[in-house]
Amino acid sequence: MTPDVTATLAHVAADGRRIIDLAEAKPDAAVPACPGWNLTDLAIHTSGIHHMVAFWVANRVSQREPWPNKAPDDPTNPFSWCREGLGALLVSLKVADPHDSVWSWTDRRTAGFYQRRMMHENAVHRWDAESAVGTPGPVHADVATDGIDEVLAVGMRFRGNGSPIEYPEGSVLLARTDGTDRWLIRSLDGTLQVARNADAGDSADATVTGHAEDLLLHLWGRPTAAVIGGDTDVAAAWAQVAP
Repeated sequence: MTPDVTATLAHVAADGRRIIDLAEAKPDAAVPACPGWNLTDLAIHTSGIHHMVAFWVANRVSQREPWPNKAPDDPTNPFSWCREGLGALLVSLKVADPHDSVWSWTDRRTAGFYQRRMMHENAVHRWDAESAVGTPGPVHADVATDGIDEVLAVGMRFRGNGSPIEYPEGSVLLARTDGTDRWLIRSLDGTLQVARNADAGDSADATVTGHAEDLLLHLWGRPTAAVIGGDTDVAAAWAQVAP
């Protein structure tokens, strides 16, 4: 394993455990970011993904395949099942070479894709879980910055069911205040266009300014401290593109 993968999986593990621990402690707490869900629902959702990805990576699947353990035996006390899923995920991701071929619903079909994807899946849902019980802890700036790149490369381009994505009219500029990164996002003939580290002179219909964490959470439709300028409807429409 490379140090980068080691650090990535440390985030996967810590955030995954935090989700389960919070759900076990307060299973009925409502999750504001996921309307209609409580923490048990969030833990089962996240752990279902863990079980699925663990199976796909461990078996180096070449196409979408059903996986075992799709649901806990006891939905009222699913936390052992959740911990089993996280454990299986960590083992499968640890032993995999990032370049190993594994099917995905995107154009990135390697184990490395899942190592990165699970870090961001768990980071956002850990934030969701903590927001259900108090003030959520921060998403590390480097993780959040990579998360922005990942959602623009994956979440805003591909759907698990293969359905096409309709992009809003207008453009939006994301600008970090805790770094120099900038992303100019627009659609050209129905294709997503992203200019990384856009020039300061580049204009956009809307701007979203804030720490990397704020920008990431904005893209995922979460409430943040980001400051929105220009056409707020355009900014809101782009924030609805991520699944």
